[in-house]
Amino acid sequence: MSYRLGLPAWAFPGWKGPYFPPDRPMLESYATVLNAVEGNTTFYRVPDAKTISAWRQAVAARDFRFCLKLPRSVTHERRPNREDLKRFLAAIEPLGDHLGPLFVQFPATLGPDDLPQVERLFEQLPRDRRSVIEVRHRAFFDSPALLEPLLESFDLGRVSLDSRPLYEGDREHPEVQDALHEKPALSVLPKVYNGLEFVRLILHPDLPSNERYIREWARRIARSIANGYESYMMIHCPNNMHCPPLAKTFHETLMAQAGMGDLKALPDWPVPQQGRLI
Repeated sequence: MSYRLGLPAWAFPGWKGPYFPPDRPMLESYATVLNAVEGNTTFYRVPDAKTISAWRQAVAARDFRFCLKLPRSVTHERRPNREDLKRFLAAIEPLGDHLGPLFVQFPATLGPDDLPQVERLFEQLPRDRRSVIEVRHRAFFDSPALLEPLLESFDLGRVSLDSRPLYEGDREHPEVQDALHEKPALSVLPKVYNGLEFVRLILHPDLPSNERYIREWARRIARSIANGYESYMMIHCPNNMHCPPLAKTFHETLMAQAGMGDLKALPDWPVPQQGRLI
C-alpha cells in the first residue's frame, strides 16, 4: 500500500511537548509516526552535507520519504540558476531511498508561454526519480490539457493544491487572513496523472470547517490506493499547531473507508517511543 502522510515541516517548535517528546530530536520523533514530509527548507537554501547526513541518520530505521522542493532560484526566476540546481541534486543524493518525489513548484506568473523553459528544466532532472509539478497560472486549470504533454513526457505527477477550506470557511479568522494572500483559490482537478497523487490540503483553523473536505479526500485517496497509485497527502494549516492532530483525523477517516483494513491507527499524542503509520 503506497500511501504516505506528512506535514509541511517536522521541526515546528510548538509541537515539542504536546505532540512529540521534548527530549528527542524532532525529525526522529516525527518519523516514528508520519512517513513523509514536504521539505520547504530547500526552497530557500541548499542543505550542506552535514545536514543531509543528520536527516538520513534520523530516519535510517524508517520507511520514510523527503519530498524536497527545488530551490526558488531554479523555479521562480526568469533566468533559472542551473548551478543551484546541480548543487541541490548533488546535495540530496545521499538520502537515497529516503527521497520521495522532487517537488517542483512554479509561481502564478509562469503560464503556457513558459512551457519550453519548464521542459528544459525537467530535462535536467534525473529520470530515475519521480517528480511532481505545481502550477498556479489559471490557464492550466481552465485547460488542463495544456500541461498534459509535459506530464506524459516526464512521467510527472501534478500537485493538487486544495485551499477550499480556507475560502469557504470563516475568512475573518485572524489566522486565515494572511494565508489567503499566499494560497490561491484554484480548481481541484479530478484526474490523477501517471499513477502519482500528491495532495497539499490547506485546512482551516476552525476545525469543524474541515470535515467535508477531509471526508472527500479520504474517499479519493482510498480510490487511488485501490487503483495502485502512489499517494501522498500533505496536511497544512495557517496555524501549524493544528497540523499533527489534523493529520491524525485524516488518517482515521481514511481508515474507515472500505478496503483500508491494513492501515494501523496512529499513536496518541504525545507520540510514544514506538509506533508508526503502517
